[in-house]
Amino acid sequence: MTDINDKLKTAWLRQLNEEWKTANFLYFTNSMRPPNFELAYSGTTLGRWKGGCRRCLSISVALINRHAWEYVQEVLYHEMAHQYVEEVLGIYEELPHGETFRRVCQEKGIDSTATGNIQAWVENRSNRFAVNSGNQQMLDKVHKLLALAQSPNEHEAQTAMAKAHELLLRHNLTILDTQAKRNYIHKQVGKVGRRDPAKSTISAILCKYFFVEAIWTFGYDQHRNQSGRVLEIYGTPENVEMAEYVYHYLQNVTELLWREYKKKNTISRNRHRRTFIYGILEGFYHKLEGRESENISKKLVWKGDPRLKEFYYQRNPRRIRTFSRYSRTCQDTYNSGVSQGKKLIIHKGVREGGSKKIKYLN
Repeated sequence: MTDINDKLKTAWLRQLNEEWKTANFLYFTNSMRPPNFELAYSGTTLGRWKGGCRRCLSISVALINRHAWEYVQEVLYHEMAHQYVEEVLGIYEELPHGETFRRVCQEKGIDSTATGNIQAWVENRSNRFAVNSGNQQMLDKVHKLLALAQSPNEHEAQTAMAKAHELLLRHNLTILDTQAKRNYIHKQVGKVGRRDPAKSTISAILCKYFFVEAIWTFGYDQHRNQSGRVLEIYGTPENVEMAEYVYHYLQNVTELLWREYKKKNTISRNRHRRTFIYGILEGFYHKLEGRESENISKKLVWKGDPRLKEFYYQRNPRRIRTFSRYSRTCQDTYNSGVSQGKKLIIHKGVREGGSKKIKYLN
């Protein structure tokens, strides 16, 4: 393991304490007292709760150093469930992962399997979060249509993108109609940082048109010791994969279009950058809104997924609605952005070396 300086380790312990306080409020109604926190140097064990007089909650340094912070959060919540069963419910006789513990985890949307060997849990989690073969075939069809959306003929490109979105809509309506069991996951996407109106608009597009729920939650980059906001997406694995692709695509393509606009209009500064990008996203939002009307005429109406909302509310029991404000610095620039957004087409993602990982436009 790479040497980690004491200053960073202290920051990790401080962040674990903050995460514990947030989770105690969200999931356990502030019913627990803060424990003592430790960093464990086992290369295999995820975390551990030691009750009694020690009252110690430990998390693996290897887990923190090698994996995303949302993995650390899952293990922390798991160990907090152990603490809750012992200190609040007063149950000592059951096995550590007994009936009461599993019930608490199920009620609060906590991963009861986040225990034991690090590599085994990470692999198991990846398998649960992966798109199954049947749904992967549907996604491959969507990406083939998005490949056609790269046609220089604007009408052909727009038609291909419309068909791709209609295929996603029909897929989700079919599963909802048949009452088939659905596997819901959550994933943090993008970098930890500030939330701005453009990112908020992208998350609104994802929630309304790409069959997911999303929330701006507190995030942490443990290698840079940076706290901030990060977008967390909820949905089926195939919908989360598609929404993640669209999120990155829109972030990158708007920057690309701004650079082109600057060059074309010989603009040297970035004063109107946010106004232009916000205009693009507004235009794209209204474009999808028009397509929704076309789908209604085909009797393809998406009213949401009640079970997804239940999963989302379980994970986020105390939500606060906030709004991002911005001021238009130039109406002409905003109008140019809206015009670009109404013509914007999402192109296909490229899978790297035959793997399941999608390479994003940059």
